[in-house]
Amino acid sequence: MKKLLSLILCGTMVLSFASCGSSKSEETLNTTSETTTTASKSTEAVVTGEDFDPDFTFRTTDRLGNEWTEAAFASNKLTMINFWEPWCGPCVKEMPDLELLYEAYKDKGFQIIGVYSETHMESEVAGILKNKNISYPILNYTDEFARFNTGYVPTTVFVDGNGHIIKMDDGTESIVGSNTYEGWETIIKQYL
Repeated sequence: MKKLLSLILCGTMVLSFASCGSSKSEETLNTTSETTTTASKSTEAVVTGEDFDPDFTFRTTDRLGNEWTEAAFASNKLTMINFWEPWCGPCVKEMPDLELLYEAYKDKGFQIIGVYSETHMESEVAGILKNKNISYPILNYTDEFARFNTGYVPTTVFVDGNGHIIKMDDGTESIVGSNTYEGWETIIKQYL
């Protein structure tokens, strides 16, 4: 019994070191949107195949004001959505590894999309992105992403080119906590 309790306690501590708790209220966290949108990315039309039937839809903008929707999934074999916040140390620490992954695999059908919600921290976000030389798209959080809220960041979700959320080995839709380049690469290689 003591060993089991010790293992549970250690697991909880590891998770707490690899992620940060969210500052959003429960009301905001549990909000979902029933909005369905026509798939388009920026002003260019994206043609999707017959099999494109996304598990969720969204409409938001990136930091430059370009519109993004679920159509972004159709142009890649695998999309990694990384939910992060500028106040989260583990989130910011893993960003250089995510950038390296993006650069290494973007020509192989892989994309990373970063999503954050703390819009009152724009100057901090800008400083982090510049300091870490982040070139992958960073999108603004909308209520359509609420289904992935675990109460912790970073939280990461993988979506295939048909817009289907890839379930992890444990059956969940997301991975809570930061990872290394090698750790993320192991997961990515399974789906490319």
